Amino acid sequence: MKHEDTLAKAHKEQIEARLQQGKAKLDGLEATAKERKAHAEIEAIKALRAKRDEIQGRLHEWKAVGDAKTAQVKADI
Repeated sequence: MKHEDTLAKAHKEQIEARLQQGKAKLDGLEATAKERKAHAEIEAIKALRAKRDEIQGRLHEWKAVGDAKTAQVKADI
């Protein structure tokens, strides 16, 4: 495996880990907001989840593309 491939894989794993941390935080915030019936917070959380899903989709795309497109997909994320 090339050094660049190793670095790209490590970067992808770091992004995945951060997405998982974000998911856990959003789940906690949503539960708290639902308990308080805070509609504005719930809507903000939904928007954040949509953005997270978009990033996850791009991450999966990144995994599927070759080295030529890696820089572009990484910049998009």
